[in-house]
Amino acid sequence: MEVDHTAVRVSDLEATKAFYEDGLGLDFHQEFRTDDGIHNYYVTGDELETSIQFAHDPDSDEAIDPSGIVHLAILVDDLEATLERLTERTGCEVLRGPMTVDAVDARAAFVEDPDGYEVEIYAKLDE
Repeated sequence: MEVDHTAVRVSDLEATKAFYEDGLGLDFHQEFRTDDGIHNYYVTGDELETSIQFAHDPDSDEAIDPSGIVHLAILVDDLEATLERLTERTGCEVLRGPMTVDAVDARAAFVEDPDGYEVEIYAKLDE
């Protein structure tokens, strides 16, 4: 058994693509539209083991409520370089960090994506 993907609703798919692909460097994996018009767009990392599914309803003006998700976590090779690229390309807000988290031997920073989801970007110190 393995975790395949996490799905989150988004209000602006183009802004979401810019944040996760252009800013963070994740890769497009697949996309499809459901019969009711929902555009499902997936991004993944290098290994294709898990992905994030962004569900966008172009006909909805309902506000996105990210309050049920604590954060999404993205493992990167170089925290500082990734954070610099992300903030330069997307103008996202850095919520906390960068900081060293000794308990998990990592450096981490928390940012906010276009819909208000908190995203943890972290790099292992021992790699």
